[in-house]
Parts: sequence; C-alpha cells; structure tokens
Amino acid sequence: MSMRYIDVRPAIAAALTAALLIGCSAPMPKPPGAAPAATKPAPPPVAAAPAPETPTKAVKVQFEQAIAFMQSGKDKEAGALFTHIVKLEPKLASPHTNLGILFYRDGELDKAEAAFKQALQLDGKDYVAANYLGMLYRSQGRFAAAESAYKQALAANPDYGYAHLNLAILYDLYLDDLPQALKHYQRYQQLGGDSDKRLAGWLADLHQRMNSASSEDPKP
Repeated sequence: MSMRYIDVRPAIAAALTAALLIGCSAPMPKPPGAAPAATKPAPPPVAAAPAPETPTKAVKVQFEQAIAFMQSGKDKEAGALFTHIVKLEPKLASPHTNLGILFYRDGELDKAEAAFKQALQLDGKDYVAANYLGMLYRSQGRFAAAESAYKQALAANPDYGYAHLNLAILYDLYLDDLPQALKHYQRYQQLGGDSDKRLAGWLADLHQRMNSASSEDPKP
C-alpha cells in the first residue's frame, strides 16, 4: 500500500477543489496582466507518488489517521502523528513530505525546506517533495533553484501537471522565457488543466505578449 500526501490549504489566489490520491502529496498561475511581484501561485490540493518502502500495518493505520487530521484541519495533531511515524519508520520518505507540507502552509519555511530535502534524500523520485521545494524557492526569489527543483519533479514524473504549471509560471513571470512558459502551460493543459477556466485567458495573454515582442524586434 502506498502512503498518501494531502494539502487541504485553501488556495491563495482562488479556491481549489480538494482530492485524495494514493501515493506521496503541488500552484496556479497569474491572471492576465497581473504584475509579477503581485502574483502568488497557490499550492495544489494533493499529489501522489509511491512510498519508498512498505510500512507496517500499524504505521499504515496511523498514517491514515494523520491524513484524516489534515483533511479536518487538525494540523497540530497531524504533525504530531507524522513526527511519531518518522521515529517508527525513519527510512520512509512520505511522512517527511507531509511534515514539509504542514510547515510550508504554516510559513515555517526553514523547517519545510529541511523536511522536503530529507524526503528527497530518502527517495529522489519523490516528485511531490521536489515540486513543493520549487514553490518554496520561488517564494524566496531563488529562481534558479526553483527551476532545478521543478525539473527534478518532472524527471521523476514527466506527466505531473502541477510541476509543468509551476515551471510555466516561473518562466512566464520571473525568468522571462515566454516560449518555455508556453510549452509548459500547454503540457499542463494536455494533462487535464484544460478544465481550469482561467487557463484560456492566461494563454491568450501570453500569446499576445509573444506577438507584441516579435513585432517590436528590429528587422535586419
């Protein structure tokens, strides 16, 4: 049985629909015309990845209880239980990732970073931890590190839509690489992001800016 990761934090920019997926637990882009400094992507409700090893039955039960605490907003209880699980299963990456998510949404970024890095040390393919680490770096203005973290998430899971979305946001708003932003927005769209009603507006805005930049290029 795989472990589960969940983030039930309300979206920063808009409400996100919570869901629960099997595995380990990633932001939404800007509205057209928004200034980069004023835009803050929101983390996704949930993501999934395989746990690095099979926990005992008792740990599985405790993990499910911790997830239930997170779903009901009892973060203190969830954190205490995940901390206990870490002591029982020190080589299991998933509790560290969930602890990182709790720290991240409480604004304890140093602790969140340490937890995500520990999860990745235990399981380098934990794309959820890598994606959240990228979000954390982006919020601190560490854009090169954020790009690297998002790419690590996609190397582990090329079809992880939220990592494509986050990378698109990074290229669009912070690295001024519009072609790469378009590439990753479109991939996010292909992976199911077409249900996001805002995406069409973002893509139209991006195309307009790309066309404007092209028309302003001096002709030889």
